[in-house]
Amino acid sequence: MIDLAVNAVTVELATGDKYRVLWKVPNNSYGYRIRLDDKTRMPEKFIASSNEEYEAIEDEGMATFVDESSIPDNKKKHRDRIWSILSDALTKEPEIYDKKSRRKILLEIQNQTGMSVSNIYPYLTKYWKKGKTKNAFIPEFSKRGPRGAIKNPSKKAGKPSKKSVFGKVLSDNDKINFAKSIQKYYLNKNEYTFQAVYELLLRDFYSTKIPGDNGSEKLQLLPSNEIPSIKQFYYWYSKQKDVVRETRKRKGDGKFELSGRSVLGKSDYGVMGPGSKYQVDATVGDIYLVSQFNHSRIIGRPVMYFVIDVFSRMVTGMYIGLEGPSWLGMMMAIANAASDKVKYCAEYGINIKNDEWPCNHVPAAILGDRGELISKNADNLVSILGIRIENAPPYRADLKGIIEQHFRTINTNATMFLPGRVKPDARERGGKDYRLDAKLNIRQFTQIIIKCVLFYNNHHYMDYLEKSEQMISDDVEAIPINLWEWGIQNRSGILRSFPEASIKLALMPTSKGSVTSKGIHFKGIYYTCDRAADEQWFEKARSNKSWKIDIHYDPRDMSHIYIRNQPDGSFELCRLLDWGGKYAGKYLDEILFELEKEKYERKRLRSKEFEAKINLKQEIDAVILEAESSHVLSTNTSKAGQLSGIRDNRRLEKQNIRKHESFTNDTSDDDSKDVLVNVDTALPDEDEISPVLQMIKRKLEERLNTSE
Repeated sequence: MIDLAVNAVTVELATGDKYRVLWKVPNNSYGYRIRLDDKTRMPEKFIASSNEEYEAIEDEGMATFVDESSIPDNKKKHRDRIWSILSDALTKEPEIYDKKSRRKILLEIQNQTGMSVSNIYPYLTKYWKKGKTKNAFIPEFSKRGPRGAIKNPSKKAGKPSKKSVFGKVLSDNDKINFAKSIQKYYLNKNEYTFQAVYELLLRDFYSTKIPGDNGSEKLQLLPSNEIPSIKQFYYWYSKQKDVVRETRKRKGDGKFELSGRSVLGKSDYGVMGPGSKYQVDATVGDIYLVSQFNHSRIIGRPVMYFVIDVFSRMVTGMYIGLEGPSWLGMMMAIANAASDKVKYCAEYGINIKNDEWPCNHVPAAILGDRGELISKNADNLVSILGIRIENAPPYRADLKGIIEQHFRTINTNATMFLPGRVKPDARERGGKDYRLDAKLNIRQFTQIIIKCVLFYNNHHYMDYLEKSEQMISDDVEAIPINLWEWGIQNRSGILRSFPEASIKLALMPTSKGSVTSKGIHFKGIYYTCDRAADEQWFEKARSNKSWKIDIHYDPRDMSHIYIRNQPDGSFELCRLLDWGGKYAGKYLDEILFELEKEKYERKRLRSKEFEAKINLKQEIDAVILEAESSHVLSTNTSKAGQLSGIRDNRRLEKQNIRKHESFTNDTSDDDSKDVLVNVDTALPDEDEISPVLQMIKRKLEERLNTSE
């Protein structure tokens, strides 16, 4: 028994058959070989025996070393393309030699590259028979003659077409025209069909301008034997085609990453156990609902949030509502994932045991799709609960394949027979509007989804799940609840629990507020708290200046907000100031709407105020103008003369005003209007008497009153 070597060529002495050794175990006891004849295509297994008669011979069929510079570019390109497709598979020894394993490997290549299995087999045969070298893929064009070696160069090669009226022998110039048209019209996001690109090719390169009607020009195609057919055009492109480049150019990078790239990974790869990673996302339910308060009102379609454990596929949390997709909806779903499910189900009249839905934990990581989890609101999940946030790249929903599959399951199975479900073909002309069939309200729909989730968690068998070696050994059934329990016992120490208050605070949106002399100012509202009063925040803000502070709030009820104390990390409850009680129990959007409305009203009234002020100024000017026009001074009166009689003038004016304004004055008597008090006979006014005389007068009046 001679020592076999991989790639050695042997001849069986009894039959004369030649074989190439492809692979063997170190002790030469068995291996794989391929017969070097024209008929055999695939390897066979051999078992070495001491009485087998064969000998090694010189290898004449190996693809020898070839200088790279001597290989034509077209052959080199062909060789490298085949090598890039098959190189990984060829290293999977000895699996590639086994019939069943080989079939599976080649199907993966077919799915990834589009190259059919039947087309791959000849390349494998050539590779093995020629000594397992890359140069085995160099095409042997010489055996069938060089391209273009046609008996009649003026006649188009190939089978005559029965459909196309065009066809010619392609020249280098034709291929340049093909390349220009593909680049200009096909490899872009206009997504022209190949037929449309071919027609544009004819317009640009295979037509001439001729005079048309009314002096205009029109196009006329060249003779049919000077125009390439669409089949020739397509055949040329298929030889140059780059699938990756075409998809990226026509569909965009995002579409390629989602549906065009090779799929070699798994969503749950690297996940250690329950709680290692949750996936969360939202979808709009395929059903229309009615109001809980008035069943005649249709409120549209609900938003469904689900949180799923990647390891076990267990639905750990859910939320059905009208919020979103938004942070509020995701906040409710994550809070539900960490809450007691027995209590949650009881709120909807569903009685369960804890072991039917034993999920009230916080995971180590949450995977989203850059929507809600990329916002600042998610920062608290990291800082307070220690959750790692992961986001899939844009347009890569495939990275959340587990939860996307669950959405399909819910929309397909749960809503299939419900009244008001969305029917794709129901909006045809004359068809009944499915929205009018809506009967369920959001509470009833939530009850149905809870029951579906309980069924999924406890009874849904996942035949598509790939079990680990240990799972197979322990005979674990591929049902979410069984995988969850097995994972907790054998894998997980990652699940964590937090007080309900801490979870809610971590999920609340955060923003910045200001400490001012009027209170803690946030969104146009003012709050106070015990800490602020004890530490004299508002007095400090008035004497110095205001400062910023982090605020946690629930936009559905602005009666309270929370501030975080440093350094212990606890939270302080802040309440509305007494005069801000009108905002108690109000939704943030309602408050902002009212504040904006007041702001608009102030602007409107301010504008009217300016208008009135302008008119007032104009009226004042008119009075001044009238006064100036009626005020005539004697030119003979000196300045001293004008100023000397002010006191007497004042006394006279006052007496006339009193007489005119007196309640007993009969203003209807025209004569009385012209009566003026004589200064000489009028009693002196009290303001004009000295203080001493005023005191004497009061004493006399008191005595007279006493005597009476």
